[in-house]
Amino acid sequence: MAKKIISYPVAPNSVYVWRGFMSPPPQTYEAFASFLGSVFVPACALLQPAVGLRAYIPSMVPQKGKPAAVPDQTALMFWATPQSHDLANGAIAVRIYQNLHGDVYDMQRSHLPEIPVLLPTSVDGVTAEQPYYLFEDSADWMLGRVQHFVGARPENITPHAFLTSIYNWASTFKINTPKGIDAAIICCGNDYAVVWIHANNAIRNFSSLLNGFSSLTKPQLNISPRSTSLNAGLWNKWAGIDLTLQKNTSLNIQFNRLPKTTPVK
Repeated sequence: MAKKIISYPVAPNSVYVWRGFMSPPPQTYEAFASFLGSVFVPACALLQPAVGLRAYIPSMVPQKGKPAAVPDQTALMFWATPQSHDLANGAIAVRIYQNLHGDVYDMQRSHLPEIPVLLPTSVDGVTAEQPYYLFEDSADWMLGRVQHFVGARPENITPHAFLTSIYNWASTFKINTPKGIDAAIICCGNDYAVVWIHANNAIRNFSSLLNGFSSLTKPQLNISPRSTSLNAGLWNKWAGIDLTLQKNTSLNIQFNRLPKTTPVK
């Protein structure tokens, strides 16, 4: 008998929206990707579900032609409740994972707002680098289908005009929501913009739903994260994930999720 998959939808403000910039030289991109694939990404997926992680979608942004102001890596980390992330820090395993960030990231550049808020009703309320969610219903991002896009700001428009154009796209997308879409997250910095959309069922030409967003930017990444399970646990001999491979550019990590999501006392 096939194992029943339990869905765990979470509120749209229960996600952390990561835009990471790697440390400057002498670190190389190869070393950055190697550490993330062999340690950081597996550690997130193996250490944190027991204390509330509900979905994890890490992506690598291709380096060829990428402006330095565009993040080198993005990720969505969904938690059981808005409080779960902070409660998880009570567990030593989570604190170990959190302390890995400074090994490969430029934390001054990567220390950006991560918790999204509802998209304002006017562009006057929008702030650069603040993530926004478009819909207030809960969704299960580990299941279903995701599309992720990263774009750079075109040189011929100002940061303010760029932010305005991204907001206008988002507000229109929210009003005229394509059938099947149940969640969306955007973030626009001064020099880049990112968006994730989630569908609760199969949609034909899914990636084309972001064509309007793409036209406002210099595209860097447009991809549907590949659902993948880790091939090993914490104590297995395993090299990790080769994040330099194209098939691993963006992953929707599949893992076991538990009903109880607080550190063991």
